[in-house]
Formats: sequence, C-alpha cells, structure tokens
Amino acid sequence: MITHETIVRQIEKLTVEANHATTEQQVREKLTAIRALCDVVLDEKANLPKLPPQNFGSASISAPVYAQPVAIPAQKLDEEDANGDSIFDF
Repeated sequence: MITHETIVRQIEKLTVEANHATTEQQVREKLTAIRALCDVVLDEKANLPKLPPQNFGSASISAPVYAQPVAIPAQKLDEEDANGDSIFDF
C-alpha cells in the first residue's frame, strides 16, 4: 500500500519540477500529475472499507421500490361557472 507520505513527497518533487519547467506545456504536465496524485488520495472509493462479497447463489428477486407521491395542497378555484372539482370542468 502506498502511504500518504509517499504521495506527498512525489507531489513536492513534481512541484519543484514545475517551478523549474521552461515551457508552459511542461508546467501543465507537472500540474496534471499533481492533480492525479491528489485524486488518488482523495478518492472516496479508495478510502471506503472493503465489503465482503455478496452471495448471489439464491435466485431471489426483490420487488422494485417506488417512492410515494407527495401530496401538494391545491387551492380550490371558486368559479361561478364551474360545476365540479375536475380540471376538465368548464
């Protein structure tokens, strides 16, 4: 396993190289490498504990889970020509 200290030392080395680079392309390459090293350390997946493998031997299929619709309180229109609560009432 690569330690954080090893990655930080590599980032420091790349920073020095970026400071001594002679072209913008070289600076961009060093900064891209630094970004990649930071992403490795900060990657959430790398820091998550490993889960035990799932047992897929049984062929159980679970029913899909659907969210319950949210009731939105509606203001009832009071029109003198309306004859009901439907939106199709004219």
